[in-house]
Amino acid sequence: MDKKAPLPQTLLDARRLFKRDKQLLVFGFFLLTSAILWTLNKLSHTYIAEISAKMQLIETRPVGTMLTDGGVTPLRLRVQARGYDLVRYKMFYSKTFRVNLGLLHYVADSTGKAALPTGQVRGMLEQQLSANFELQDILPDSVYFQLSPVESKKVPVAVNFRIAYAPQYMQQGEIILDVDSVVLSGPQEIVEATTEIGTRPVKREKVIANLSGKVPLESPPQTFLSRDQVSYNINVQRVTQITQELPIHLVGAPDSLSVELIPKNAKIFISIAMEEYDRLKQEELYLTAYYSELHHSISGQVRVTLSKSPEYVLSTSIAPAFVNVIVTQKQ
Repeated sequence: MDKKAPLPQTLLDARRLFKRDKQLLVFGFFLLTSAILWTLNKLSHTYIAEISAKMQLIETRPVGTMLTDGGVTPLRLRVQARGYDLVRYKMFYSKTFRVNLGLLHYVADSTGKAALPTGQVRGMLEQQLSANFELQDILPDSVYFQLSPVESKKVPVAVNFRIAYAPQYMQQGEIILDVDSVVLSGPQEIVEATTEIGTRPVKREKVIANLSGKVPLESPPQTFLSRDQVSYNINVQRVTQITQELPIHLVGAPDSLSVELIPKNAKIFISIAMEEYDRLKQEELYLTAYYSELHHSISGQVRVTLSKSPEYVLSTSIAPAFVNVIVTQKQ
């Protein structure tokens, strides 16, 4: 009778390893199940523990003062609650309790520093705390905050515009706002240090038409404005450039001297709205140089200026901007 052939050694080792791993797996499953059941049982018990929270003061008294440090203070609350609720709070929540300072009693010194016993806020905290928590104690026993007198003043509005115009287009005149100033109110030291209120940035590219709209104002922290936005209007014109060559007239030269300008003429480059082109052609433009500037000139040159620039002209430039002055005594 034939005997069974023995299994290879590697298969025997694999079989024994499988049996051992299976036993470990079963053991681990029951161990994990036991740990979960033990943890759930423990979490169902009631404990006393400390939780972190924040207290935000939302109103000040007396009238005419306000908080300058934000009014947010960290607290530690000793509570009694089930383990489930404690774990849930510590993992997922960061409670901020809002406290009406106007309903409480506190003491402030001459500098505005005030102390508030936290025992006074117990009732407000209990109303906002979950019904699953019983408040035992509040730490620290006092919190401190800073008050400042409220001040108001009128502050000019400063626009924060970055406007890029398309070729042959320019802004005509100033940016027009419906108000040029607003009333700023807040802590005295902040209001006194503020010299202007800026707008939110406004950026436009390749502009070819008038711009108008409303833009929010940006106030310093802890302050209030009489209005939160302003309306603006920007006139945009299509422009052209005119070049004219004009004689330079010297003003103030003594009659006893013979004075000659080199060169005698200068070119003036004028940027003007297209619709004003014909109007400019009727204007008499006059270039001048003042002899009195020669006394302060090291180079022997004087500046050339446009004596009267029409109000509708957008910009001008003159070339050359300075001319030489040759002075000789008359015979």
